Amino acid sequence: MKTMSLVLLPGLDGTGKLFASLIGSLPAWITPVVVSYPTDEKCDYQDLSARVAQSLPADTDFVILGESFAGPLAVMAAAQKPSGLRGIILCASFVKNPFKFIPSWARLLSVGAVYQLWPATIRIRARLRGPQYKDLANAALDAIKTVSPDVIAQRVKCILTVNVEQTLIATNVPILYLAGRKDWLIRKHNASDIKAVKPELRVTEIDTQHFVLQLEPEKSAAEIERFMLSVERAA
Repeated sequence: MKTMSLVLLPGLDGTGKLFASLIGSLPAWITPVVVSYPTDEKCDYQDLSARVAQSLPADTDFVILGESFAGPLAVMAAAQKPSGLRGIILCASFVKNPFKFIPSWARLLSVGAVYQLWPATIRIRARLRGPQYKDLANAALDAIKTVSPDVIAQRVKCILTVNVEQTLIATNVPILYLAGRKDWLIRKHNASDIKAVKPELRVTEIDTQHFVLQLEPEKSAAEIERFMLSVERAA
């Protein structure tokens, strides 16, 4: 089987540490390339897009996966038509403000002090949801403790103001949307909004919550492999 790379763009934490279980479930012919973001530098999507562009493989075909926060980054990278790009996967993600009832001006409320409370919130939610979330909570805590709260606040501001719909329209590679059927954070209208401008979008639901790749790594890996096989054959 021809080797392909899977460029993994992490969600809000930006560390890439939460991809560990998914990477362990990928077949040998898929080579993971994890991109991380600065932990102490406030960057917008344009800044991070440049970082992603520098991390793309130069000698293999590849697919870009943008998880949650990183969906717009995957679209922006694809719009540059890099050599070797064969497809995009958007996982529990969006291309514009994903929250119907949170306006863009709410970005003014996103300040570092708010996200100093994030670790405590994760611990409480893990206790409420049961022992199956303990490992995920521990991994999330390990990741976010290395990231400045001011950096997280800046990324949330970016989420509330981003809109790469027109950039998405200009892309010409296959796109898979991986959704969590029980995702309470990134609701189903986000996939519908993307499909409205990209009718050829493939949507696959996995019966889990927002952290699709972490809660169902084997099922996620199987869907990723299926998509990558299809784009490799098409190429």
